[in-house]
Amino acid sequence: MKKIDFKVYNQKIKAILKNRGFKKIPSFIELLEKGIEKELIPNYKKNKKPIPIEDLPVDLSLRPLGTVRSVYERIFPVSHVFELSYKYDRDFLDNFMPISLDDYLGRGSYKFVYKLPWNQVVKVGIKKFPSDPLFGSLYKEVNRNLEIYLKPEELQLKQFLEKKMLRKTSREVMDFKFKRLALERLHYWKIKNLLPDLVWPTRYFMGMRFRNAPFRLPMMTITPCDNQNLIPGKHLKEFVKLKEKIKQNPLNDKFFPKWKLNFDTHKFGMIHKNKLKKIAYNFHRVVEASKYLASKEKLIIDLHSENIIITIPEFELKIFDFHVFDEHLYEPSESGLPPGEDHIQAINEFIDSFELSKYSDDSSG
Repeated sequence: MKKIDFKVYNQKIKAILKNRGFKKIPSFIELLEKGIEKELIPNYKKNKKPIPIEDLPVDLSLRPLGTVRSVYERIFPVSHVFELSYKYDRDFLDNFMPISLDDYLGRGSYKFVYKLPWNQVVKVGIKKFPSDPLFGSLYKEVNRNLEIYLKPEELQLKQFLEKKMLRKTSREVMDFKFKRLALERLHYWKIKNLLPDLVWPTRYFMGMRFRNAPFRLPMMTITPCDNQNLIPGKHLKEFVKLKEKIKQNPLNDKFFPKWKLNFDTHKFGMIHKNKLKKIAYNFHRVVEASKYLASKEKLIIDLHSENIIITIPEFELKIFDFHVFDEHLYEPSESGLPPGEDHIQAINEFIDSFELSKYSDDSSG
């Protein structure tokens, strides 16, 4: 039986990366004209029924709120998010998005995620300091060319808000927030250019989050936000089957066990072998894109299993909520591998667990 050879696929992917002009980041207007924002605007009149919570890529046990945070969220509960824009020569609130703690889906290092009533999520930026490794060379890039990554009305809003602030430190904080919004767009465009069909469409905006304080006084925070359409599926880590333990020292074996990653093809319905091949091929594309950025730009894609979704019932691979770090600023892996190689190794382990070599290239059915 003829065995599948992914070296051929890798050569094809490398040829694509070599021939396409990935250094050119498209302007925001170019993307806007292609409809990225328009396809994310909900049609309330034709709104579909909410996707059942059990069909969403959500595993709350993996991202629980800490005790202190839980108490804070109960005392000062979130109530809604507005998009903050500049209209009529003033700051203007638009696109009301109701949220509550019951709508909380999870959190990452940089965002809180809430479900909206119309099959979308809104992701609210968490406060970060300029010393965070996220703000490396790409942050300097947006600082030099801010007008490329922010819309004209966003630049106007930035200037308007800064003029209203009396303290220099307040103006600096506001300046930083808008540059962070621009940085999020740049990260998105970097990977969207490399993997256009795998990156889930995302709309970035400056938001204002509201909390209910005692005596019903609102607490308002201006922060970068983004939103996406919800898709039925599961995080990659939810497909993991723990069946082979990795040998470590006795202490780590007891308290910090590690397992070899194995893909469970039956956990959420039988996955056809042709679907497995397509998932594996797209994983190889992610690996080659990671290698391309590492070698050409010394950048690391911060991509973990919670950033990867396999849709159900289509079983298609999609990635979202990634960030791009400078190689020299990225936190080294515990395994001692070079930056980013731990992600690539984990992906390759997963592909190997598919056992695709037993299928012929022309197999079907």
